[in-house]
Amino acid sequence: MTDIVDAALIEELLLDLSRIPQMLFVLGGEGAVAEMFADGNEVTVTDGYANVKAESWHIHIKLADISGTQFVEAEDHGTPKLYYVRFSDITEETLFRIYFPNPYMDERGNPIPFQPLRLVAFEEKRDKYVGRGGIVMAYVQRDP
Repeated sequence: MTDIVDAALIEELLLDLSRIPQMLFVLGGEGAVAEMFADGNEVTVTDGYANVKAESWHIHIKLADISGTQFVEAEDHGTPKLYYVRFSDITEETLFRIYFPNPYMDERGNPIPFQPLRLVAFEEKRDKYVGRGGIVMAYVQRDP
């Protein structure tokens, strides 16, 4: 079971992540998925909900439902790796994920040689948050 993560720390992390250009918010699971770029808009918090607004969409995230947070480095089929933060509930079901710009893809999603500068934001935030208040690092291997 994942340690319960402090709501104030989640708020800080969401605000920090929302300031990074080209962050992709992914909500949903196997049945339906919504993918939305935050466009560098900051998260606001009101009455226990984090509010993320972009030009043509917005979401409300109930902070009390988040009990686990993992920085993830995952193997992928289309690119060597994916880098994201996963937020889960008390049953460890994924509530949503926020993907960092991929160092193996350009802005249009086309494969490119590894670009180390595109990995800096993930590394900086991982180093800042992992180990604080129950936030952990996870490495996910893809099944063949």
